[in-house]
Amino acid sequence: MATNIHDVAKAAGVSVATVSKVLNGYTTVNANTKERVLQIVKELQFYPNSAARSLVGRRSMTIGIFLTTGLAHPFFTQILSGMEQALKSLGYDLIYLAQMSRAKEYSFVHHCHSRNVEGVVVFGFQQEEMSFDELIESGIPTLFIDLDIKKGRAGYISSDNHEAVERAIRYLIDLNHHRISFLSGNKDSYANRQRLEGYRSGLAEAEIPYREDYVSEGDFTREMGYQAMNKLLALAEPPTAVVCCSDMSAVGAMEAIQDAGLSVPEDISLIGFDDIEIASNIRPALTTTRQDMITIGRRSIELLDELIKDKELPPPEVIIPTELIIRKSTGPAKG
Repeated sequence: MATNIHDVAKAAGVSVATVSKVLNGYTTVNANTKERVLQIVKELQFYPNSAARSLVGRRSMTIGIFLTTGLAHPFFTQILSGMEQALKSLGYDLIYLAQMSRAKEYSFVHHCHSRNVEGVVVFGFQQEEMSFDELIESGIPTLFIDLDIKKGRAGYISSDNHEAVERAIRYLIDLNHHRISFLSGNKDSYANRQRLEGYRSGLAEAEIPYREDYVSEGDFTREMGYQAMNKLLALAEPPTAVVCCSDMSAVGAMEAIQDAGLSVPEDISLIGFDDIEIASNIRPALTTTRQDMITIGRRSIELLDELIKDKELPPPEVIIPTELIIRKSTGPAKG
């Protein structure tokens, strides 16, 4: 007969509730008691499953994730790797909560309850395209990635997008570039808005006038990067350097520049954003802003775990530093 939680409690001389607290990571259990319980768990080879935890400790030890970027996206795969580190150490399972409908009657909350999740990570949505009021008002612990919502039991984590682009502008100015363009992403994206602000403040710091025609709107894809770069090349006075909203859009921009018979960085310098694998593999290798995606993923789960365990905890607002990785796609401006 398989060992159950009652066997562990009896052998350790504690209550079932105490065993449950130890297994669920509560910090209110005496250290000696915790050590004794864990030793008994090991000796009896007791392996609690999520269903048992839910029945005994009223916890499912399951976190849900809503996302729209797609599981194969290179940015998400690194986020997921970071999440896995924290999930393993904290004892959670992660389930993908596919959005069933974009209709107004669709309910995040009902979906969460139907899957018995203790908290959720929301990633890839724009605040303008979906209302999160019901989710926030429900009190379900929620951690947003790249979406600045901080209310109730919902907080967020993001890279320092503003400072990252500001740093990139300073670097290009040091290379004597003054005609610097910004290849924008989705205008409704929190991350993109922060990057655009960083672009504008970087120019202002150097007393370089902001030009509307130097900001080409698109999205984060290779195809839109190609199209947006062609618009910039068609200007009477094209830029000598371009800061892109993503590495994929920078790849598209590089292809447009080369198809126009120009060279990177001899004619136009390019800077990407993310530092996904393709950035170091293309030629010339791409100068880019590296996001610490592993840390973002790991911390998103850790922060959510803290919200789950402490109902009085203020919602987190965490900004992760970035790093400018200098490669071969940037060089001094001509003349």
